[in-house]
Amino acid sequence: MRVDYECEVCGRTGHRSYAQGKVPKHFFCSVTCQNEWQKSREDIVLKNKNPEFRKKVSAGLKRRKLLLGDNYHSAETKRKIGATTVEHWENYDESTREHMLSVLRQNGAAKRTYGAYDLEWKTLSRMMRENGICHRCGVREHLIVHHIIPVKCGGTREPKNLVVLCNGCHTTVENMQKRIYKIIPDWYIIQLLVRERLHCL
Repeated sequence: MRVDYECEVCGRTGHRSYAQGKVPKHFFCSVTCQNEWQKSREDIVLKNKNPEFRKKVSAGLKRRKLLLGDNYHSAETKRKIGATTVEHWENYDESTREHMLSVLRQNGAAKRTYGAYDLEWKTLSRMMRENGICHRCGVREHLIVHHIIPVKCGGTREPKNLVVLCNGCHTTVENMQKRIYKIIPDWYIIQLLVRERLHCL
């Protein structure tokens, strides 16, 4: 379902699509605005200032370091975390499982697109955003470099597969592509259609 929203921090309007029953209570046009909103929430600020809460977080980090060692991001550590998750999977309730899967999908998508230390992509993305505008609505703020053919489907960083969009239009274009793919399951045809629709040819 399509939802028209107004950012709770800067007032910028836009629209996004959500599954039924998955519409959030708060809307933001960017991660920056969401972070600003979180800083302004008194309950979060007070919670972070609470010495008991800070002590609990610190103890948790110490336990993690003791169990996993200094290098949290090593391949060995990831294997340990994965094995423990599989071992206890049946003990998690449905909402916890869904949340964990959602985080894993997001992390996986980010890694496929950007890589852990992918300087080449970061440089290319920054250059395209600094000198670009949204090819759909023409705004110059909150820009994203969109892979028309998704990376997981073989999409590359060639210019013909990249287009600059704003946050709101990015969601719209992605949803449009998914609908087209159900009718024409050919990413190269979709690439041509999207580029023509966004006047990128």
